[in-house]
Amino acid sequence: MDTNKLRSSGYQLSDRVQFGGVFEPEKCKQIAKQVMELYDANKDGYIEQNEIAMMLSDAYRAMNKGFNPTSQDVSNCQAILDRKSTGRVHTEDVEQLLNQSRECQRSLSRIAQERLEVARRIFKFVDKDGSGFLTEEEVPELLKETYKHMGMNDYQPTKEDVTIWIQMTDTDGDGKVTLEDYEQLVLDSLRKQGISLE
Repeated sequence: MDTNKLRSSGYQLSDRVQFGGVFEPEKCKQIAKQVMELYDANKDGYIEQNEIAMMLSDAYRAMNKGFNPTSQDVSNCQAILDRKSTGRVHTEDVEQLLNQSRECQRSLSRIAQERLEVARRIFKFVDKDGSGFLTEEEVPELLKETYKHMGMNDYQPTKEDVTIWIQMTDTDGDGKVTLEDYEQLVLDSLRKQGISLE
């Protein structure tokens, strides 16, 4: 698989694997495999420093930011990914990191997990094109569905409601709201209500 050709065609890992929410063990394996397929350019079973540099550049590109990682950036990232301190990153390292993220999410309180599950269902319902993010045109439907879930079936969001909601939710200001942005809004809202997240 030619990673440069994939990148120039606009391919992103998220085109093949849906991110967001709590990953199940099988999903962690699937995502780790996809990461290796995309970044292990020489197919030796490891992601090495030059390949980590590509990962970092792509991660920033996904946030609409240009980034040319320094050797220190690459070393820092490698230290995080290289779970067994072997000097190279293996599929199991990526899978273990994903599983750790999953375990962190599992430590959330029951009410926080329930609210996030509802938010994920609403997000998936509204994101009909499966892009992984919501645009300004899709937000009114998300707001309507959210209010319906709270028993308010006649809520009609105004343009100002939509603008304010996007400003609160779109953390990087790119005009798109990802599932992670939405989940963070839900958790911040629970905190403001004094509800324990753990």
